[in-house]
Amino acid sequence: MSQQTVLVTGAFGQVGSRCAEILLQRGHTVVATDLQTPATEAVAARLAGAGHPGTLLPVYVDLLDDAAVGRLVNEHPPTAIVHLAAIFSPSSYRNPKLARRVNVGGTATLVKAAVELPEPPIILLASSASVYGSRNPYRYPELITPQTPVNPIDQYGEDKVLAEKVITDSGLPYAMLRLAGIISPDAAGTMNGDYLVLMRATPGDNRLHTVDARDVGLAFANGVERAKAVAGKVLLIGGDETHLHTHRDVEDDMMEAMGLGRLGAGASLPGDPEDDRGWSFTGWYDTTESQALLDFQEHSWPETVAWVAGSQSGALRTALGLAGPLIRPVMRLALAAQRRQEGRGRYADPWTFIAGKYGPEILAGRS
Repeated sequence: MSQQTVLVTGAFGQVGSRCAEILLQRGHTVVATDLQTPATEAVAARLAGAGHPGTLLPVYVDLLDDAAVGRLVNEHPPTAIVHLAAIFSPSSYRNPKLARRVNVGGTATLVKAAVELPEPPIILLASSASVYGSRNPYRYPELITPQTPVNPIDQYGEDKVLAEKVITDSGLPYAMLRLAGIISPDAAGTMNGDYLVLMRATPGDNRLHTVDARDVGLAFANGVERAKAVAGKVLLIGGDETHLHTHRDVEDDMMEAMGLGRLGAGASLPGDPEDDRGWSFTGWYDTTESQALLDFQEHSWPETVAWVAGSQSGALRTALGLAGPLIRPVMRLALAAQRRQEGRGRYADPWTFIAGKYGPEILAGRS
């Protein structure tokens, strides 16, 4: 495979850093953009000092700055763009208008610069399962496929639908990689109040297809090198069959990985089988085509859980393991009391709950 110049946005996040590293290992030049923070600078320094045969060019650019993006693309014309940068949910719920500017406007700025190049690059977009909206597994038990109609229920899913349209309307070659629930030690270490709201909102019996962040990075890197094969396609990026779970099981597996142990079914409210809006935006993917084209599914769910567990402090895991039998009943009681205080009913009803926390602007059609 000939060496390429690849522009990666969001290059120092949980997927971007792994995609960039694979591309560098394969000898490509990676033009890496992200927000400039101590954390991203540390990742950039690690990648630059790893001795990979490829060349890393960190460039900190605001994707809403037309002139700066234009200069970047003209100074380092890419053969491919891996577009990962976004304000993700649930953080996006705190400022849906800013998220729209970044997620859709930033994509438009990038596309505008790319279409003016003499040789337009392929753009591989990190899209999301959120484009499919609320998925009632009792009424729609079939797997999600690339042909499943999009029907976003929240602002973030709508952002991704609009960003996809910006790209398809541009005339650039493209591939839309709609990502399942990404799991990594990075994500496990950055849980905050917004994620806890989303976790409490989601029905325990909601379907959740997970995928190892290392495999997502590989999918994008392979997509860069297989541009002709993937051009024009929507590809579903989820783990192998061991990555098909319910939301409650994923939470419990992660808690077990951290040493605390499982809370069990009573820690979550179920979804309403009669309410199509009463579910989260995750479901199970048919990854047959994406795996055939991108050959990315390298880590089973037990391997992903072991990766997360291995990243935890041994002393903390031991302490949580010893305290778990005491902590878990208290957590179950606290969660039940919190639900009663919030006036939640028999079913999870996630979007009523989330809109009540952040405002109706987080719903599709309201931004």
